[in-house]
Amino acid sequence: MSAPLVPPQNASAPPQDAAAPPGDESAATAMFYRMSAERLRARCLWSGLALALSALVPYEVAHGHGIFVWSVLPELAPAAQVAALAPAIAGLWLLFLGARTERRAGLLVERPTSRAIAVLAAFVAMNVAVWIGRRSSAWDMLPLPDSLLTRPAPFLAVFAFTAAGVVLRFHAQARKGGSALLVASVAAALVFYLWPSRGEIPAQTIARAAVLVATLPDARFQLGYGMVLLFVLGPLAIALLGLAYVRRVPRREHPGLAIAAVWAMPGLMLLFVYRAFLSGGWGVEAGAVAFFALLLAAVVAVLASAIEVLALGVMVPEAELEPGIGASAGGGGARPIAAAGAAAASVAALLGALLVLGRPAPKGVDWRLGAPTTEWDKVYGELLPSWERARIARDAHARDAQGTGAEAQVLTRARSREMLAVARAQPDGKDVAAALATLAGQVDDLELSGRAFGRLVAEANDAARRAGLGYYLDASVHLGVSTDGATRRFYTTPYRVKEVHAYRVGDDRFATLLVEPMTGEPRVHLGFSRDQDPFALVLGSEVRSYAERFDQEGATCHAAADGAAGANAGALARCDAALAKLRERLGSTLERAVLAGTERHELQHQIDGPHLPLSPAVTELLAGFSDEAQDRVSREFSAYIAEMTAGDAPPQLTLVHLFPFGVVARGGAEHRVATIVLETLSGKRLRSGAREVDPEAYAQAFEEQFSRGDDELREAARRGYREHFGVDLQEPVRE
Repeated sequence: MSAPLVPPQNASAPPQDAAAPPGDESAATAMFYRMSAERLRARCLWSGLALALSALVPYEVAHGHGIFVWSVLPELAPAAQVAALAPAIAGLWLLFLGARTERRAGLLVERPTSRAIAVLAAFVAMNVAVWIGRRSSAWDMLPLPDSLLTRPAPFLAVFAFTAAGVVLRFHAQARKGGSALLVASVAAALVFYLWPSRGEIPAQTIARAAVLVATLPDARFQLGYGMVLLFVLGPLAIALLGLAYVRRVPRREHPGLAIAAVWAMPGLMLLFVYRAFLSGGWGVEAGAVAFFALLLAAVVAVLASAIEVLALGVMVPEAELEPGIGASAGGGGARPIAAAGAAAASVAALLGALLVLGRPAPKGVDWRLGAPTTEWDKVYGELLPSWERARIARDAHARDAQGTGAEAQVLTRARSREMLAVARAQPDGKDVAAALATLAGQVDDLELSGRAFGRLVAEANDAARRAGLGYYLDASVHLGVSTDGATRRFYTTPYRVKEVHAYRVGDDRFATLLVEPMTGEPRVHLGFSRDQDPFALVLGSEVRSYAERFDQEGATCHAAADGAAGANAGALARCDAALAKLRERLGSTLERAVLAGTERHELQHQIDGPHLPLSPAVTELLAGFSDEAQDRVSREFSAYIAEMTAGDAPPQLTLVHLFPFGVVARGGAEHRVATIVLETLSGKRLRSGAREVDPEAYAQAFEEQFSRGDDELREAARRGYREHFGVDLQEPVRE
């Protein structure tokens, strides 16, 4: 007789299993292995197809318009390009693994256990590529979109472990492995909820959201946000339900929990899509959510099958599996140990290659400045801006579908020829003129990517540096959305480089440029730093204007006489008094102090880079805000703390600068930074609620800190940096 298909309810002493002949049990295990192997092969096909098609689905939606992967690829570094294509490449690999011929169980991998190893290796490689690509793209002009970065492995592991573990518990020889997988599912859930993310344990965020849902005034809002909360708690629910089968045998091979582990979360996502459809909100975004719901089910299904087959291959002797399978069904091909070795070597090689490709460009610059000339001033200050205005007018004409724009095109080319003619006529202008010619020629393509534009401008700047010219072009890309899709507009701002300051922090080099703008556009920043550039810029004209405004008799901390300033007149009066003392103390050195503080501020941005850890204070103050908002506040907080330690600038100058942001402003990065800085230095909470600053308490803390000595305040800033970021503030050394 054959072994019963339905095991007994009591797994600890199953009479049927005890009475089943060993041969029948082995035959049942082999049959189950064949079924699992065939299920894995089928799931490789439909999961691979879904992953491959993900490249055709908008990964990001802006203003109702989808942005596709091919529109962002040219703008990324090589490692980030691999990350953007990783899901589609993994899908093609799964399709290859699932394909078979009449004579072979696989084109390359025939053994089911080896196929399972190859599937798991593909997903490990995909996650490695995405992680490295995310870090690499953060240094570029345009980083990867969030949809390519939010693929947490623990989230998928919870459902895959549960689905595989419950199925394995049905079969006597695999029950120990099934129990281990169910426990591993709980461990993955704990990692998902308790591993700190961006400075905060996710469980804290979820608890805060639960309180918010309970206190919402309208039942409709409670229902909507409750569905979101249910989605977030889904992994925990599935993992805990799986514990019920750790010592209990399911009644059938695929119990309801195994199905729920694959389809519960995608079903919740489809409920959101259905809700949007009923409310008339169907569009690109809803369609993308629907596709990714199916993609989630496909990924969990193939992972669960791979884990299931691999567990059987590890726990059951090969002699009991292979005879029942036969060479035609997968008995040939590479042995599992060889497949595992090949998979490990491939993932390690990919990791090494991506780490090399993803390394950011070195910071610092060697730039020997020559004397400016009238001719080069004309090229950068007059002819290049004239060409750019004509080009932008021509591009706008073409984008608005106003015909060919022949007149605008002729004017643009005329301006380009004039600019290049003057550049070529200079004795040191050959390379610079060639770089500008390449820029002018290739920027005519309206579909030119932002990264390529940045590269063309960087090549022009490098040519100027090699020629010893003190001129710099700052590239910027303005992204927008039109009825025809995503659009980009490219701008350059010319600066005259007055000084180049080189610094060293440990073994790393950094630099700042003291520059003067060559056009009359208004600017609001004293300096700025971009992660993709090897140096920071300090705008001498803005520093001078700022110092002149503060140096005037009767100058106030807050110039605007709006309602917010009037309501806080008493607090602002204390800042005005402090400013008067500072002005009297610094005298003619005020501008130099502003310059020193600004340079230290921008230099810290270069040192921090895009991967600065979040301060716990930022996490608490901006709970629920976007990652971008949190990152900006954390980076500005680091820079302002570093600014307070500058040797040639009194730290009180930073406090005066931040004061109106803390009292008058009601939002924005500087408002948050001003609050955190003063709370850190004073050790007091200056907010009456979660985010509302108490003006009186803020002004009193300001006066207390302003009265401290320079060295004492600098040391307090260093202690604050160590408290928030867990490391000592690095001091740059001028070369």
